[in-house]
This record gives sequence, C-alpha cells and structure tokens, in this order.
Amino acid sequence: MKRFTYLIFFVMTLIITSTAADGRPLQADGKQLYENKCGRCHFIHSPAEHDIEEWKTIVADWRTAAGLDMEAEKAILAYLEKESAAVSSKSMPSHPVLSGYLYTEFFSAKNITDTFDIHYLSISLSGRLHDRVSYRAEFELEHGGGSEEPPFVEQAYLDVRLFDGLQVKIGAILTPFNRFDQFHGPLENMLVTRPQMSREIGVSAWKEVGVNAHGSLVLAKSFFLSYDAYIINGLGAGSRLRNSRHYTDNNDAKSLGFRLSGVMNDRIEAGVSFYHGAWDNDGTLALDMYGAHFLGNFGELDIFAEYSRADSENPAALPKGKAEGYFLQASYLLSGKWRPTVRYGTLDYLDMGNLLGRRPTNTDRKIIAFGLNYYLTNMIVFKAEYDFILEGERNTTVDNNLLALQAAIKF
Repeated sequence: MKRFTYLIFFVMTLIITSTAADGRPLQADGKQLYENKCGRCHFIHSPAEHDIEEWKTIVADWRTAAGLDMEAEKAILAYLEKESAAVSSKSMPSHPVLSGYLYTEFFSAKNITDTFDIHYLSISLSGRLHDRVSYRAEFELEHGGGSEEPPFVEQAYLDVRLFDGLQVKIGAILTPFNRFDQFHGPLENMLVTRPQMSREIGVSAWKEVGVNAHGSLVLAKSFFLSYDAYIINGLGAGSRLRNSRHYTDNNDAKSLGFRLSGVMNDRIEAGVSFYHGAWDNDGTLALDMYGAHFLGNFGELDIFAEYSRADSENPAALPKGKAEGYFLQASYLLSGKWRPTVRYGTLDYLDMGNLLGRRPTNTDRKIIAFGLNYYLTNMIVFKAEYDFILEGERNTTVDNNLLALQAAIKF
C-alpha cells in the first residue's frame, strides 16, 4: 500500500509540473478544440465521415472522456455541422451510427503451433433516443466464432445525462479500471499484443453489468478532472483473475470501484483506480485492486504507462494471493504513416489458493516488445511485433519469444 501511495504522489506531481513544460491554453475555436480533444487518443476523423446528427451521437458518447464543458461542446458541434456530410436521415435523434473493427493475426513461437487467427470482428451501434439519453451496443465474434466462441455482447448500455458534468451508464460496461481497456482496439493499441499485466490483472477486455456514474469537471481552461464511480456484479471464482469474468454474480456482495484522472492541456493525463469486491461464492473473501496510469502526447511522441496490483484473500490455511505488474510504452509517428513502438512490461503473480475454484498461479515474467506499424490510411493498419520473453527466478527458462503480425481495419 505504501508503494501505491508513493506512486499516486509521483503521478499527481507529474500533472502539476507539466504546466511548466507546456502552457498552451485551451482554444475556443471549434476546429482546434476538435483536433486537440479528439486527437489526444486517436487519429482525427474527417468531419465529412458523418452528418451532423451522427456527430451529435458520437460527441454525446465521448464528451466526458474528452472533458467537454457546454461551451466547448457547442463550439465543436458548430465546426462539425459546417464541415459534416449532408443530412442522411430525418428520423433523428434515433438514427444509429454503425462502426466497428476487424483484424486478423499471425503468431509464431517455438513453444506454440504457428497459427493464423481472425481475432476479432466487432460491430457497434450507438445513437440518441433523447437529448439526454444515448445508447451503445457492441457485439463481437472472437477467433472466428463457432460453437466454442459464439457471438457475445461486449458493451450494451444506456447513458443518461443528468446534467453537465454527470452522466450515468446503465447496463454492460467496460469496467473503468486503468485505461488500457479503452485502447484495446487495433487502431488504439499500438502493438499487436496486449500488455500481460492488463490481461491478467486488469483482465482486458473487462465487461461487467451494473451502473457507472461518470463525468468531467473543467477546473481551468487547461485542466479538467474525469471520474467514474461504479457498482457492478464483480469478478467471481475462477482459476485466476482473468478467468473470473462471468458477467452475472456468484454472490450477493456487489463490487465497488472508481477511477479518477487529471488531464492537462489535452496532452498529459494521469490517474488512479480502485476496485473492491468479494470473489468467492459465499461473498466473504475480498479482492482489492489498485491501479495508476499515465498518458502523454508530445507532438508525434506518445507515452503510455500503467501499474496494477491485486490482493486476493484465500481460505485461512492459505496465504493471500498477490499479483503486481506494470508496463512502459513509447511510440513515435513518422511522416503520418509509420509508427515504431517499444513496450517493457512485467507480471509477478503468485496465488496458491487452490480451493473454492482457484488453481495455483505462479508467473514471474518480463516482456520487451518491439513493433512497427504502417498506416495505409487512418483506418487501415498493418503491424509487426517481436517479443523477447524473459522468465523470472520462479519459472523455468524457455525459448518462447514471439513473432506477431496483424492486419486491421476500423469502419
């Protein structure tokens, strides 16, 4: 806990000191606001891709993540209305926006069978039923579907805007723990693979059913807070944390959590996350998770870092299970087409809780990943990645370095 306190202090210090590095004020111009706010996390989409009613749906879906107050939202919508496509439907505001992504991968390593994999086909629908009520539904086929991988719901929720700065999602949501889950799509994730820490502790992609109060507080023209506070069914009894996702509840002990982030100049973001629940069927053994994240955009250079820790109570005869890890990632966009990326990640996971559905887990591993992406357009990417996998002292050293290739589109 002491290390987590130190980490919070360090992250918040970065937020404060970043003002000295870049004192760029928030622009009132709609075009500049759109590019700053939306370009912070992904490629800028052409305003002509949607009509103004579709843009209203998209802005409603992402206003809190972008830290938009009413003035900024109006300025962006005014710009988009001027530059957007012609109106395609008179049935607004209920007209849905269709989007999604598809990617195919190839993996090769000495300890696995080389294989092609149609990893994801994701289709999303979002729309507005009222000026204060929007919805989002995301459906996925994973690994080609079939009887063992049937289609499933990734997200499906109503988002009710109570007032400026406070909205409530009701339904199946991506749990707001750290930030990688929001960047696990092929255009947002700069590498082919996901960080092992995010897979095993943040259990990406972590869908849960419940209620999430979220919003943003604009404290200054160059700084806003983004927050999420939620109550969900929570992780249950599984062989490890990742296998504890089950979407329905196995006990009457609901789980609680929050994420709080500060964003400076639309370039620097840092935040903390917390989750508390009971994982066993009786609802008596606690699972606590702590997280911290940092995102930085410095021109063409992007920095991403996360830390996670999980403490899992076990029956009295067994010690507490612990999982801890972090990753540091840097990428640079060259000529708007090429993006070399490097990521260093760790995972130390030791849980001898072999009762109540758990199995012994003993992972001590570090991974150094090098990747190179080529963007044919902002919606089409080809990726290559090579991972050097280093086993820790508790694990047997094996040659399991990994080559990964990916071709992906977003639509």
